[in-house]
Amino acid sequence: MNSEFRSTAQNDAYSQDEFKSVSKSAVASLVFAILSVTAFLAQFFVILPIIGVGCGVVALAAFKRYPEELVGRKPALVGLAICVLMLIGSVSMHSYIYATEVPPEHQRISFGDLRANRRTNLPYSEKAKELDGKKVFIKGYVRPPSGKKKRLKSFIMVGDFGDCCFGGNPDITEVIAVKIKSDDTVDYSLGLRRIGGTFRLNPDKAAVSEKEVPQVFYEIEANHVR
Repeated sequence: MNSEFRSTAQNDAYSQDEFKSVSKSAVASLVFAILSVTAFLAQFFVILPIIGVGCGVVALAAFKRYPEELVGRKPALVGLAICVLMLIGSVSMHSYIYATEVPPEHQRISFGDLRANRRTNLPYSEKAKELDGKKVFIKGYVRPPSGKKKRLKSFIMVGDFGDCCFGGNPDITEVIAVKIKSDDTVDYSLGLRRIGGTFRLNPDKAAVSEKEVPQVFYEIEANHVR
C-alpha cells in the first residue's frame, strides 16, 4: 500500500514538473548579465545591464504570480544581481571619466556642434566660426584609412560608429581631419578616441589625402590623444 502511494506521489510530482516551463525573462536576465561586461568598454553598452535588470524584475514578478508554473528563479536572481552590479560599476566609471577627461584649458565640443544650420546660408556651423583657433576636446572614431593603419600621425575622425566601421557616407560637416602635433600616434581600431587640440576652420575647404574624404572644413591640431 505504501509503495503504491509513493509511486503515485512520484508520478504526480513528475507530472507537475512536466507542465512547468522555464522563464524566458530569467534566461534573458542571465544572458544580459554576461553581455553587461561590455558596458565598461563604451557608454552605449550601458543599455545592456539596464535591459538585464528589467528582465530580472519581470521574471521575479512572474514567479510571484505563477509560482507553480515557472522554473528558473535562481538564474533570475543571479542575472539581476550581476546586472545591478555591472550597471552601478559602469555608470560610476564612465561618470568619472567624463568628469576628468577634458585637458586643462580645453573646451568640450561634440559633432552636433559642427553640423551646418539649415536656417543659415553657411555650409558649416556658426559654432565652428566661434571655435576657430581655440583649444577643444572631442570624442569620435577613426575612419578606416585606405593604406597605413598603424602609428598614424594624421587621420579622419567621425562621430558616428556606422560611418567609422560600416562604410557610411558622412557629410563634410561630420568629419574632422586630425593632425597629431605631439609624439603620440594612433592605430586604427573600433574604439572611441578622445582628441584635444587647436580647432581650425577652413571656410573654402582644405584638401586631405584620404580618397573617401578628399576635402574638409574642420581640422584639429592635436596635442592630446587617448
